[in-house]
Amino acid sequence: MTAILQLIFAFTWPRMVRSDAPWPISIIIAICSLAATAATIFMPGSSVMSHGVEVIAVGVLLVFISQVLRGAEAEGRLAGVVSGVTGMVLGVLGSAWAASAQVSYGFGIAVVTVIALLGAGAIGVTRLPNRITMILAPLVAVALGAAASALPIDILWYQGAVIGLIAGLLVGSLRALALASRSVRNLSGILGLSSGIILLSGASSWYIMEVLAFI
Repeated sequence: MTAILQLIFAFTWPRMVRSDAPWPISIIIAICSLAATAATIFMPGSSVMSHGVEVIAVGVLLVFISQVLRGAEAEGRLAGVVSGVTGMVLGVLGSAWAASAQVSYGFGIAVVTVIALLGAGAIGVTRLPNRITMILAPLVAVALGAAASALPIDILWYQGAVIGLIAGLLVGSLRALALASRSVRNLSGILGLSSGIILLSGASSWYIMEVLAFI
């Protein structure tokens, strides 16, 4: 499922941001994302996500090379670097969903994150102003995340609340960004935004649990 989400994101992201040369960026995002997921599953280091930094470093270099090879006369090369690096990092961080399958509390992370995203998403699809959405989406997500911890999923209530808070902030902020930039105009934009939110929320939930483990 992680790989499928990453492939959908790799195809739709450059088109959502209207890149001048979408295919090279899509290929780089796909290769780096799948490499990070494979390393997470088959090459765990000191941390399950320890190889993500290495993949990101290679991905940044590939994005720069892809834009240089377009030639000095090509348009949108700087924008291509920014969008390419951003999309590549998001795709690589999405491998945290695969990483969560390697730990005992991984199922709990998935359940709480999905429930929080559904609650925040229900607010995000309304026609409420961004200022109201930025308040309501995190509040609903926090409440649902904390409530979901009552399920037998090895997640404490405050962990669920923090996961919900970050998920709600992601939904609210990315909704506002999408509306301001008018980048979501078709099915490709919807898939790009939604898959990006899911990948990024999986990464944020993983690292939240990593930090809270020391508390």
